Parts: sequence; structure tokens; C-alpha cells
Amino acid sequence: MNESKRGKELGAVEKYRLRRKYPPPRSIWDGQETIYSFKENSRKYLKQFYKQNQYPTLDQKKEISRATDLEIVQISNWFKNRRQRDKTRMECAQYGRPQMVQLQTLAYSNLPLNMNISMPYSCKME
Repeated sequence: MNESKRGKELGAVEKYRLRRKYPPPRSIWDGQETIYSFKENSRKYLKQFYKQNQYPTLDQKKEISRATDLEIVQISNWFKNRRQRDKTRMECAQYGRPQMVQLQTLAYSNLPLNMNISMPYSCKME
């Protein structure tokens, strides 16, 4: 380690470099990268199951839990979030990107006619 760093608190970069150089032992961490809080194998399993069934039963969630080492609540939340993301993607595909539309009627008394507003749904701008 750099002599000038001795006795000083390590910064974020130094901590990152130390973690990369000296990873935790296998008894603590299996070495598999965690992205989006779930391990790659768990995410693959969830995606594969989702293709077959978007609404798993409690027994199916227990089976997924055993296979992925995730809590049933985590599995339920993953499926709920995935369904919502798919719904949003479908809406974006149906309506296209957010665009400006004109109000055809006066919805609120304090809004002028023909005011431009954004679409109410959110789509990722690429």
C-alpha cells in the first residue's frame, strides 16, 4: 500500500481496489457476481419459469425458493415487478415514445385550451 495512505482513512477507490485484490473467502462468498441483488443463476431460473407461468402458485414459489435460495417474498416481488415492467413495455410499444399531445377538451378550469402536455405513461428514452 502507498506510504502516504498509511494512517489515513481509505477512499472509495482504494476500498474497491482492495476488495478486488482480496475477495472474501469461499465460506462467505461463492464468487458469483450479484447483479440486481440476485445471482445470475437465480435470475435465469426466474426468467425461465416466468416464460412458462407469470402467476406461480404458492407451491411453485416454494419450489423456486428451494432452487434459487431466495425468500418467497423476494420471488413474489420479482414476479410482480416483472409483470409491471412487461406491461409498461407493452404500453410503450403500443403508443410509441412519449410525445406531446394537445388537449381536446378543457379538463380543469385553470388550464387553457390546446395546452401541450406529456403522455401520462413513462417509456424509456433511448
